[in-house]
Amino acid sequence: MRSTHFSACTHRRNQGFTLVEIMVAMVIGMLGIIIIMQMFALFEGQKRTTTGGDDAQNAGIIALYGMQQNIQQAGYCFSATAPTLTAVGTLRPAMIDVSTLNNSSLRDANTSTILVTFGNDACPPESASGVASAATLNVLAYAVKNGNLMQCDYLANDCATAANWVQLASDIVSMKAECSGQQGIRLVLVTRNPQLEKTVVTTSVPSWSGTSAIDLTGTNVDATATALATQLSASAWQFYRYKTFETLIPIRNTLWTGAQGC
Repeated sequence: MRSTHFSACTHRRNQGFTLVEIMVAMVIGMLGIIIIMQMFALFEGQKRTTTGGDDAQNAGIIALYGMQQNIQQAGYCFSATAPTLTAVGTLRPAMIDVSTLNNSSLRDANTSTILVTFGNDACPPESASGVASAATLNVLAYAVKNGNLMQCDYLANDCATAANWVQLASDIVSMKAECSGQQGIRLVLVTRNPQLEKTVVTTSVPSWSGTSAIDLTGTNVDATATALATQLSASAWQFYRYKTFETLIPIRNTLWTGAQGC
């Protein structure tokens, strides 16, 4: 009897897994794969959000620092006689929303433009008659176009042509500037994380200390964001994350002269 029982058990083991056992194992394996893939997708989404936010933050900091350095130099070598430029007219150290830059091909809607003028190394530090020639000037224009901070050198290029502008930083979707007491500029840059989310992640427009409101309705967005906005009855810009970088920049070269800085 013992021998018969042993042979039956051995025979059963040699037959391998049954169909039911194989199907159960396959279902468990498939469930495991689905869970792993979902966790991987979630992790990748969080990583892209974090990485994109870091890139946008770095772009905002670097762009604001560069503009701040130039605006602080505005008015260098100015005196009682203000310089002029044919394409603009009479120049001030810093000019906001110059009419020649009020062009949809040069800037995004609802964003400010800034024109900064200061003497270069050829300008005598103790000028008594103002900047005498274009050779002693730096005239730089700043604008936001298609989510990028752009710059144009008026003395080197025709800034009425969009192709002559160069990109300074990406992920900049808005810029607002206001003159503060004619001796400084209050400036804000709005950066955007390029990672598109599937749900609304920004419920209200970013704010700043200036009087003019930031408007993101005209910003350039992905076609998927437009489709999501229609589907979820929201605005396309709400599917991105934003950060503002704001500062008040004194126009130092005009503070001690009492001249109008902006």
